[in-house]
Amino acid sequence: MLSESGIRQLFERRYVPANCHLLGDSGYPCKPWLLTPYLQPRQGPQLNYNRAHKTTRAVVERGIGQLKRRFHVLHGEVRLRPEKVSKVIIACAILHNICKVRQIAEPLEDGDEDGDNDEDGGMLTEQVLRMGMVFDPPGYPE
Repeated sequence: MLSESGIRQLFERRYVPANCHLLGDSGYPCKPWLLTPYLQPRQGPQLNYNRAHKTTRAVVERGIGQLKRRFHVLHGEVRLRPEKVSKVIIACAILHNICKVRQIAEPLEDGDEDGDNDEDGGMLTEQVLRMGMVFDPPGYPE
């Protein structure tokens, strides 16, 4: 998936600053912009790096899990064009951050049938989508 993605091209063509990186598991190739764990780390710096890598990936995966619990649309295949999918993901991330600021609890289980995890969840979604910043952020390519 990464080999065919636009994100790889952005990194390869150096459109992304050199101090920005992606985290990958050991199945990904070694690239200057893609941080993967050592397969057989030596004691010391390599082992410390692998520990830090594992901890960081766990934080990222927890965040993805929070988004999936809050927005069921992110659980499986999203049947939209890639441009729309990326906008849906951005909208979910923005809404998630708004919910965190407003201290709106995320669902404990995946059983939230109507997509709202509290009384004003639907209204909140509608407000953010109407703002326009989600689906047409400045500088975002069409």
